[in-house]
Amino acid sequence: MDCDITDGDEDRYAAAATGWATGAARVYGPLATQLVAAAPHPLAGRRVLDAGAGTGLASTALRAVGAHPVAVDRSPAMLAWDADHRPPAVAGALEALPLRDDAVDDTVAAFVLNHVDDPTAALAELARVTRPGGAVLATVAAATTRHRAVRDRIDAVVADAGFVPPPWYAHLTRAQAPLLGDVAAMTAAAESAGLVDVVVTELAADVGVDRPEDLVDYRLGQAHVAAWLAGLPEADRAALRGAAVDAVTPVMAPYHPPVVTLVARTPDGPGPLSAPAPDGQHDPRRRR
Repeated sequence: MDCDITDGDEDRYAAAATGWATGAARVYGPLATQLVAAAPHPLAGRRVLDAGAGTGLASTALRAVGAHPVAVDRSPAMLAWDADHRPPAVAGALEALPLRDDAVDDTVAAFVLNHVDDPTAALAELARVTRPGGAVLATVAAATTRHRAVRDRIDAVVADAGFVPPPWYAHLTRAQAPLLGDVAAMTAAAESAGLVDVVVTELAADVGVDRPEDLVDYRLGQAHVAAWLAGLPEADRAALRGAAVDAVTPVMAPYHPPVVTLVARTPDGPGPLSAPAPDGQHDPRRRR
């Protein structure tokens, strides 16, 4: 998951960049590569938006196939990670992208649509900035709970050490994330946003994580726990990691998180995105 979260003027990911790039990337990096590989046409030479770019995992995958990424994320701190080696970037919200209509050839949104209250409106924004016929690719975590038992062991160790999740994380997990948590929900949102040739799949993704240490580093690299971990003495962080590894080891199996993937494109010509808004008002999905 790349990020698109702030709380008012507070950047919830301000302390998360290092953990994200070195820990969470163990899962989200392979998933970004798989998403880019799902494109319905070659992306080489094309300008591709990395929406909710975070520390640039999808941008890296796009560059590997010869695309020219541009990045948008709500967190300036995440965009600042290794900025000298990153593509052009701008801070902005997924629901109101700071880009003109038809600004990019294609768009990738890796684990960011599950961070908004209105994912259909966010998908319409992705469609607005993508040229006619361009690909819109997205992934979110599936709502199924079958993968969570081993991950819950890590969370229990963290909770025993005194961690209390911030309120925004409860909203994310209980209200936002379930909105696109299955094939039917993602399909309906994509079609309502005006996308065509919509194909949505759900599968347990092989991300190459089969060691307890890698799973623990992935989980401890998440944004909701980053600031709390940063406030612990180094020795305490090391002890916490060791306890989490010990908790996971007896039940560890290859980690295959269930993922919902959208592959779609914007219409080639006039269609839902170009319909006039009621009473002549501006419709953010309308192409100009």
